Order: sequence, then structure tokens, then C-alpha cells
Amino acid sequence: MEGKVRTMSSRFKKPSDAIDMVRLERETQKLLFLGLVVAVSFHAAIGAYYMFKQSEVKVAKPLTMELIVRRPRMKKAFEFKKKRVQKRVFKKKEIEQRQPTKEIVTKKIKTMDLTGSVASYEFNTEMSTDMQDNVYLPDKIEIEMTATREPEKQISMKEEMISLEDLDTGQYKAMIIQDPNNKQQIKGFVYIATAWGAQLKPPDELKRAVINLVEALNRYTNINAKVDRHLFLDHRKLFETPFVYITADEAFQLTEIEQENFGKYLRHGGFAVIDNGTPTYEYGQAEASLRQMLRDSLGADAKFQPIPNDHPLYNCFFPLEGPPQGSEIGLMQTTTTNVQGETARNSAMAKAVHYLEGIWLDNRLVAIYSDKGYAHKWKDLTNNEPQLKMGVNMVVFALTQEGSIAQQKMDLYSSNE
Repeated sequence: MEGKVRTMSSRFKKPSDAIDMVRLERETQKLLFLGLVVAVSFHAAIGAYYMFKQSEVKVAKPLTMELIVRRPRMKKAFEFKKKRVQKRVFKKKEIEQRQPTKEIVTKKIKTMDLTGSVASYEFNTEMSTDMQDNVYLPDKIEIEMTATREPEKQISMKEEMISLEDLDTGQYKAMIIQDPNNKQQIKGFVYIATAWGAQLKPPDELKRAVINLVEALNRYTNINAKVDRHLFLDHRKLFETPFVYITADEAFQLTEIEQENFGKYLRHGGFAVIDNGTPTYEYGQAEASLRQMLRDSLGADAKFQPIPNDHPLYNCFFPLEGPPQGSEIGLMQTTTTNVQGETARNSAMAKAVHYLEGIWLDNRLVAIYSDKGYAHKWKDLTNNEPQLKMGVNMVVFALTQEGSIAQQKMDLYSSNE
């Protein structure tokens, strides 16, 4: 029976009964977990790659322009030898002088023995007459005409009614008529100019002085005054101006032509007011240069003398007792040197100047030297009335004194009438 049972139990066995299901399940789970780990690791690696990978942005390449430098063409033969640079030569700068103007001489009006010849000042006119009838005429008639009016008897407004406004055409720089009985009854016109030189030039802060002087002439008198362009001392137009103003604040020197021209100007009726631009400095450079200018231009003929207080200069328009105080009162810097060679600067009050100096030629006042620095007062807007009145008297005296250029022009005009 046991053998039969055993045969029946092996009879019904299947091939699958030999499979160990527990082992198979265990191995299957192991492979499942291994595949899951591999899959997760693979996907994690891919994700990390794309996460940390830097994205590259493609930018369009900008347009570029290529500069092609063509090879220069050689038109001349190629030279290997270098040219030597000319050596620089240093030369001392010299003052350039202008050509001297023509000498001022007395010219005559010539006619065909009808009216003779008349001496005139700087006049150049040719006149001729043609007579059809036979008239007996002498061979030659000489007539010399000179000014006979005295300084205190100028052209009277009542005797000669002249329209001075019509004469202001630019031909004359000044035309003045004055009532001898009343000094303040004066009318006419004048152009005030400042004289310059190659090295002579007024300081910039004093250029306003002449403008204020012209305004004072228009305010106090009936003279129509205007500011003229500055004149150079070597120019021929200087002889047409009866009054010039000269000032400086530093050293200068005139050329030979300027010295000669300025001397002729003063000798032929010109008048100059020479003002020291640095009056607070005693024996300054400007003072020395201005005085030397007059000595070089006039030579030994010039006489420097104080102008007395009773001179016609102080009563030709405004009655003044003397020259008013200018800008000479102020602090003056002085330099002293002790025994050890040390230099020190001290401040001292400059002394007042109580007179104006005149430059005389043959008893005629041709120039005024002022050590008062009136230009500093004229340029101010207030507290300068006495100084401006002194300037008005200077201009009026220069125009009305005997032998002045203005009076010569008036005499010439009157003789032509």
C-alpha cells in the first residue's frame, strides 16, 4: 500500500512544483527594487544635467564695416635723405616806426594875378580866373593875412553869426565862438581824443575818464563835445586836433618819429594835457617817462614852470582859485633797505600838489603837466565836480587861446568869407 501511495503522489506532480516560489518572489523583489533605483538615478541625472546646464543665447552678429586702407601712390621719387630743420634764430623785438608824415608847411592860394596869393594853414586849393576883356593887372600882388585877435577878444557871437552845426562835417575837429563880455557864452563843437604811442597807452581803468569829461562839457557848456578815436603821435591827423589827452601808469619811450611829430604839433598850435596815472608814487616810472617825452619832443626850448593861480586857465570859463585837489592824496608804498640788506615796505601818506606845471614855448602855454591824477577823479561817478570843472577849463583854454589850431581854423574860415 505504501508503494502504491508513493506512486500516486509522484504521479500527480507538475514541473512547476519544482519552482521555489519563496525564493523566486524574493529575487523578483530584489530585481524590482534594483530597476527602480536605476530608473530613479537615471532620471535624476538627466534632470540635474538640464538644471545646471547654462543656456547659450545666440545673438545675431552685428553688421560690421571693414575699412580698407589703400596703399598710397607715390607721385614723386622716394627720398631716403632727411631734410635738415632750419635753426631757430632769436631776434630782439624792436619798435616798428611808421613812415614820417609830410612836414606841415604854409601853402598859398594861387590865381592869375587877380586876387594875389593868400597865406593859409594847411590848405591846398587851386583857383584860376579867365577874363575875356583886356584889363590892366600888375605883375604880382602879395597879401599876407594873419590872426590879429588877442586872447581876451575872441570871435564875437554878435559880429559873426556862424552856423557851427553846419561846419561839423568832419573836416574840422573843433570850431568855437565865445562872447568876450561873458566867458560862459560859448558854443561850438569839439572832438576830444586820447594820444597813444608805440609803447604809450592809457591804462584800461582810466579810459572812462575822457568819456566823463566829454559828458561834463555837454552838461556845463553849450559846446557839443564828442569822444574821438585815439590818435597816434606819429599820425598826420594829430595836426587837426586842437586838444589831446595823454596819461600813463608805467614806463614807456617814444620813437624818433613820434618825438618829432609831437614836437611839431605843439609848435604849430596844438595843446596837450599830460596827466600822471600814478600820482601817489613820488618819482615814479610814469612821471619820469612823461617828463622825458616832453624834453625829447621840444628840446631845450621847453620851459617847465608852475602855472600861477591868476592865469587865464583858471577863469576862461569857470572862475577857479587854483587847481582843485586830485587823487595825489593817498597811501604811498616806500621801500627801505637796512644795513643787513633786508628790504622792507612802508606806507606813507603822499603830499598834496598845490599847482599845475605848464610847458611854455615863446610865452605860449602849449601843454599842462598834471601830477594830480585827475583821470582817477574823472572816471568816478560822484564827488568829482571840481575836477571836472578844471577839465572843462583846460579844454576851453586850449580852444580859445591865441595861436591854437581851433583859432587858426576860425581865422581861415572867416578870411574865406
